[in-house]
Amino acid sequence: MSSLDRSWRPTLLALVAAASLYVLIWNWFGKDLPDYLVPWFEHIRRTGPIAAFAHPFGNYTPPYLYLLAATTLAAPLADPITLIKLLSVAGTIGLVAAMWRLLAALDVAHPSRKAIIVFALPSVILNAGLLAQCDAMWAAVSVMALTAAVKRRHAAMLAWCGFALAIKLQPAFTAPIFIALLIGWRVPIRLWPVAPTAFIAAMLPAWLLGWPAADLATIYLRQADWSPLLSLNAPNIWAIAQALPMIGDLPLTGLAIATAVGVSAGLIARFAWQPPDRDQLLAAALLVTLATVGLLPRMHERYFFLADVLALGLAFARNDRRSWKIAGLVQFASLAGLAAYVSGLSGLAVIGALPMIAATWMVLGQFLVSPANDNGLPLNPFRAYPA
Repeated sequence: MSSLDRSWRPTLLALVAAASLYVLIWNWFGKDLPDYLVPWFEHIRRTGPIAAFAHPFGNYTPPYLYLLAATTLAAPLADPITLIKLLSVAGTIGLVAAMWRLLAALDVAHPSRKAIIVFALPSVILNAGLLAQCDAMWAAVSVMALTAAVKRRHAAMLAWCGFALAIKLQPAFTAPIFIALLIGWRVPIRLWPVAPTAFIAAMLPAWLLGWPAADLATIYLRQADWSPLLSLNAPNIWAIAQALPMIGDLPLTGLAIATAVGVSAGLIARFAWQPPDRDQLLAAALLVTLATVGLLPRMHERYFFLADVLALGLAFARNDRRSWKIAGLVQFASLAGLAAYVSGLSGLAVIGALPMIAATWMVLGQFLVSPANDNGLPLNPFRAYPA
């Protein structure tokens, strides 16, 4: 066997293991599939892939529903659950392609070979193969936004951000790093409307077909989960808080939101004052994602999905022990949250919160010490240095 063939062996083994897991869990599914996705699929099939958008249906934004509508064309070939899961797997392939572009932009060796490993990431397999969710789709677009940022293509970065938010609200968890870059890089104000324009463009076909604009503008408000629980199986600090005697019964939602907003504002200020360079950008995006989802209340088990992918990307980019440890901690924590959701044992999310907090702190650590200036002294944002 040639050296090239041997170098592909780990990737091929990972793909075989991933395919085996997909087959193993394929006939299982979460409650969202029969309760929401299948009824939407059947509505589109009965009404027609175009006529279905004449009236509001579902509580997802149109971009995913466009793809679901296209999937109904294959209805004679397979059952709805299989087709919906295949759509999620297709989104995962798109995520692999996006990671390939990001790793290539960061000059990582063999980017295609390493990006394929995303397909075998356990939380990614469960997201598509078990839950049939579309998280890989918005995550792929978010990764493309980061790739554009690495290349300093400001308009493309904003366009990808707008498209990501049009698919799901979760890309907002990473928004602080992009806001910081806009400020720190002094991106011209004339480019800022690119993001909302891309968002509107994604909604436009549904509106032209009859979906009321007011309904399109309030979809995310209707998606909001008003559960009194601080954590909905998300392995974050609030999973621990709500499990503690007496503390879990306190009305801490306002404090949680204020904490998350305050930390996000602090991260925006930090990265706007000193924008991360190309080699730091992926770590900065990971930190922002971990901190935001880690501090916001009412987060679901799937909301660390982008952090799972970015942590793996960071490990590939840096290939050091610390980065691989971070990736392992994040993945273990996410799996614990997913296990809590599937099993109904919320204590698993508490167990997962500990490694997630540890991973967040490890990523934060590299940004706590400012780089030295030309004289070898640490930079101070409140002190004026001579030119």
